[in-house]
Amino acid sequence: MATDSTVPYNRDLFAEGIDVDGDGCNTRREVLQAESLVPVTITSGCTITAGEWFSWYEGVTQTDPTTLEMDHLVALKEAWISGAHAWTNEQRSDYANDLDIDATLTVVTGAQNSAKSAYDPTSWVPSHQPSLCKYVSDWVTVKYRWNLTVDTAEHASIQSLIDANCGATEITVPPVRTDTTPSTDPSPGGGANALPAGTHRLAGADRYATAVEISARFNPGVEALYIATGTNYPDALSAAAAAGARGVPLLLVQPTAIPTVVSDEIVRLAPSNIIITGGTGAVSAGVEMQLASIAPTLRLAGADRYETSRLIATNAGLTSSTAFVADGRNFPDALSAASAVGHTGGGVVLLPGSDASVGTSTRDTLLSVGASTVRIAGGPAAVSAGIQSSLASTFAVVSRHGGADRYETSVLVNQAMFPSASTVFLANGTNFPDALAGGALAGTLGAPLFIVPSGCVPKVVRDRILAYSPSTIVLLGGSGSLSTAVENLTECAPPPDPTPPPNPTPSNPGNTKNCSDFATWSQAQNWFNTYYPYYGDVALLDADNDMIACESLPGAP
Repeated sequence: MATDSTVPYNRDLFAEGIDVDGDGCNTRREVLQAESLVPVTITSGCTITAGEWFSWYEGVTQTDPTTLEMDHLVALKEAWISGAHAWTNEQRSDYANDLDIDATLTVVTGAQNSAKSAYDPTSWVPSHQPSLCKYVSDWVTVKYRWNLTVDTAEHASIQSLIDANCGATEITVPPVRTDTTPSTDPSPGGGANALPAGTHRLAGADRYATAVEISARFNPGVEALYIATGTNYPDALSAAAAAGARGVPLLLVQPTAIPTVVSDEIVRLAPSNIIITGGTGAVSAGVEMQLASIAPTLRLAGADRYETSRLIATNAGLTSSTAFVADGRNFPDALSAASAVGHTGGGVVLLPGSDASVGTSTRDTLLSVGASTVRIAGGPAAVSAGIQSSLASTFAVVSRHGGADRYETSVLVNQAMFPSASTVFLANGTNFPDALAGGALAGTLGAPLFIVPSGCVPKVVRDRILAYSPSTIVLLGGSGSLSTAVENLTECAPPPDPTPPPNPTPSNPGNTKNCSDFATWSQAQNWFNTYYPYYGDVALLDADNDMIACESLPGAP
């Protein structure tokens, strides 16, 4: 026996009434055919127009199929709270369309189906007395077959019905679905599934659905799940590294709502704990309450993005002696660092990169997580030289990985942390959402994540990828985020040569020259051409205004 689950019910996850065997008849029509007492009349499209059915809940016979409805004897909602909330969508569909045993599905009048609703035998039983033993026997059969739990009151009602109505009736044990057995300890499990060789794209309709597609690589039973807002990046940057270090997923939510696709994925993941990153301005209290109905929640929120980052790192149980620091005012450098250090069990701590030295709180956090090596993601414009110097006074090893731009920095970070790689991830380097959830998966799988422009791959990135010679390339986001050119590793065109600066404006020479001051006409014309655009014929060298100076000098045209 067990208490009913409080995970919010979602009927849409059961995909009932489908054509399982592809014969053109959906599940309801299959049950109508199976339960008719006489051969049914079927027209085109598997439309059943006549037959004879015994609606055994109330003990009446019907010949009009339009008066009948298909009923799940153990209603979908009852199945949900008894264990189906933790199933996969495929398992829920199998249950909703279970034609392998007679007990799961039946046809009854619409009135009886509505009266029964989603009640268990504690609250509703058939009005037809001779049907009570069949009803309770079928109830037990379905729950046994699908490994569904029974609560205390339900158990008492079942026992009472059996004692009063079944006597020595024997129940035939049905085939049992071993894949729906509830875990006695939900914490084992989790882990992520690597992608096979080839080029793959993990993408959804939007940033939230894309994060779900990435999270789908994780198995149910994860020990934790990180939640961050999908509308801004600071809180999630450190969370991506922490998730990678712990081998768990990261999902995005709206500030005041959980998209349906995300809530469905949370239920599938069945996390032992949910960690919300950021304050109520990022993820509202209402969203927190919804999450708390699924699993215990913990909110990590500081006074600003930097304190939140420190809280995330401290809470993650990091095991590596290496940590990264990155500028919290922008996202690209930290995105690359998240998977790079996450796969070692280390974290990313954000700091205000323009400060003259590292703050005491940041230094103390790095010490508290056991870091002896601190790596800086980004050049001096991102994280100041003063911060690097002050870190060096505390930590044994401090190194900087900063390139000419965000893409070269991504390469330098990954090159330092991944001597080899069979899988590489690519994400858009001008927007943050796809790389956040991707960083958690890449860190879990021990793969580098490179940021690139949306339409091509910079030469420095392409060269590094080719040097790895990976068997698997994973693109994060749709073609709007990463084009087919990126998918094909098309190199970005080299930037055009810089435009030379314009010549400085010469000072006005005034009427200081005569034609006799020049030995040749070309000298006079060059002087004239230098000043004419700015001051006109300031020395009166062009007597006839034809733009030819000193025509009396040797060499004049």
